[in-house]
Amino acid sequence: MDGGAVSWSSCKQELVTLSTAEAEYVAVTHATKEGIWLHCLTGDIFSSKPEPMMLYCNNQAALKLAQDNNYHTCTKHIDIHYHFICNVVECRLIELQYCPTDDMTTDILTKALPH
Repeated sequence: MDGGAVSWSSCKQELVTLSTAEAEYVAVTHATKEGIWLHCLTGDIFSSKPEPMMLYCNNQAALKLAQDNNYHTCTKHIDIHYHFICNVVECRLIELQYCPTDDMTTDILTKALPH
């Protein structure tokens, strides 16, 4: 809030993904669930009007999959509950935006640091 982090977590994904796009798609879904919960909580506390949350992702293939409902043979194995993100984008609860890896301020928290 006001430019600062409110929630942050790091853990291994509970499934094995077949591509980085799929891994990012799953991560965006989990981030969306957390964001919706925080949005509802802060809306109740501050009585603010609901505005779409901005969620940044550095994988354009994952963004395209979430925004276009573009299902095909390469994505048919993804569990249905990860497609929750498509409904949320369609309802305009969140807005997905591409952010290059070099511009990700939290990227340092997700990568191994050199010795």
